[in-house]
Amino acid sequence: MMNNKIRFLIRFLTGTTIIRTIMFSYMVLNILLLLLLGLLSVRDSTTSLTKEVTQSSYKVMEQAARGLSFSLEEATRPLVLLAGHYSVGSLMNPGREMDIGGRIQHERNIAEVAFGVSSLQSIVSDVLILGKNGYVNNLDGRISLRWDYPFTEQTWFRQAISGTSNKGFITLGLHKQDYYLEKDISKYNKPTLSITLPVKDYTFKTIGAVIANLDLAKINEMFEFSSYQNNESIFMIDNQQTIIAHKEGTAIGTRLHFKGIEHIYEGNSGSFITALDGRETLVIFHPTSVQGWRMISTIPMSVIKGQADSLKSNLIGFIYLCLFLNILISILITARISRPFGRLLSTLDKIGEDSIYIIKNKYKYRELNLISDKFRELVIRIESLVKQSYQSDISLKEVELKTLQSQINPHFLFNTLQLLQTEIVCGSTEDSNHLVLSLSSLLRYSMKQSEEMVELEQEIQNVKDYLYIVNKKYDDRIDIEFLIQDEAILKNRTIKLILQPLAENVIFHGFGENPQSAKIKIRVMRVKKGMMIVIQDNGKGISRSRSRQLARQLNQQDFKAESIGLSNVNQRIRLKFGPDYGLKIRSRQGVFTSVYIVLPIT
Repeated sequence: MMNNKIRFLIRFLTGTTIIRTIMFSYMVLNILLLLLLGLLSVRDSTTSLTKEVTQSSYKVMEQAARGLSFSLEEATRPLVLLAGHYSVGSLMNPGREMDIGGRIQHERNIAEVAFGVSSLQSIVSDVLILGKNGYVNNLDGRISLRWDYPFTEQTWFRQAISGTSNKGFITLGLHKQDYYLEKDISKYNKPTLSITLPVKDYTFKTIGAVIANLDLAKINEMFEFSSYQNNESIFMIDNQQTIIAHKEGTAIGTRLHFKGIEHIYEGNSGSFITALDGRETLVIFHPTSVQGWRMISTIPMSVIKGQADSLKSNLIGFIYLCLFLNILISILITARISRPFGRLLSTLDKIGEDSIYIIKNKYKYRELNLISDKFRELVIRIESLVKQSYQSDISLKEVELKTLQSQINPHFLFNTLQLLQTEIVCGSTEDSNHLVLSLSSLLRYSMKQSEEMVELEQEIQNVKDYLYIVNKKYDDRIDIEFLIQDEAILKNRTIKLILQPLAENVIFHGFGENPQSAKIKIRVMRVKKGMMIVIQDNGKGISRSRSRQLARQLNQQDFKAESIGLSNVNQRIRLKFGPDYGLKIRSRQGVFTSVYIVLPIT
């Protein structure tokens, strides 16, 4: 008993055992489930935080968009006031002449309006009043402007007087304010965005434009940052993907390039994750009241995922605790299972020493009882298979003996030799030579004891030799035809001597001793289960009662030794390849008989 326990322990520690496999599988499965739970928890928390950040940014940008819309609407009021002012139109009219006094009065009128605009507007840094005739003015009466600057030659001015308008107003893209004096450091050469309203004369011909330059610094102040303000960047871009408002002035005017930027212009609000400057970044976008302008918020995903660090720490501690408990439980379960397994293995070790039979024991677990019972059944089954193998070998030897006996039968040999004598006397050297070769090939094939399996090509050649000799006996009155669907199929291996016994049945039972208009067709083809050989004749056929009797005989497990025909061939095929293969017969009395042989591809 002690030796059995020691042997079981050695097997458990050194070899691959079911118990150890169960233990490790249980541990690995639980660890994987714990890791999956942890990953799902981290993922869900990250997703929840991402949604929270997205909603917060939506609110910030929505508020900023409303503020921007309100400010832009306020900025358009002085444009309407100045563009429709009589003095502005008069000074821009190229065909109108006026004296110095009239010009001064018009300038005073414009200055009064400009003073009101300067005191009321917060987002407008300046208003340019530019005429196609070269007239130039602004809110401070041209004090801060360069007198020699070619305003009418600038691209943004031509766009201001001829661009596509939205409710009469035209939005100018980002451009530098290089028309201010250098001493005006708050504006000189700084980028700006502009809203313009064309000035028309009484014929509705455009004679100039009133342009409101927006203060980008004040626009940036509208972006109220969320709780992620230290890492979040909120800015605005135009329809050319150019940054037009940003808290970092150096970023204004740069063009954005990242995967998925085209989605920003496809809908209204939205968000997506992309790689920005080599980092995984959450991009949130929101439209503005100006067509083509979009507000964008970018937050590194590392910041969002960092909020889940505390959850990760707690989760790791929980996993370690569960891992310890998992190992402890696995050891306890393994110990309980190992004892009855040890008893079963000890019983199996005794097989072959004391007895070939298993003593039936009652085990604690139903599965072990089932294994014990099945093993006993397996021993019985092995015994049966050994007997079946003997039966198959004996069957082959018997059919070889019967076939050889039929071929060296004095009557068969006498007829063959008589045929040979006739051919020689008649001077038919070719036919006599063919008869000698066919007979020697038949005898050699039947006497060869070393092979049970042969190529189908050899089996076909053997039946050709047999049918050639028999057909010569009947003066070639039998029309014999071989149809091979695929020559490659002839290389498949099959059981030896299965076709000749069937051919003998066709000759003796189908045609008798005086065949008239006899035909034998042998076809070889591929089928779903493998390959099929069909031997068809137009002989006497079989009655229905005889067909049913043959079908019963083919399904019987045992057969008589003296039978070398259908039953023998069928049983040999089934013993070798299984019940899915074997013979089937179709016949109509007085019309035809077909024998179907189904074999596997080997």
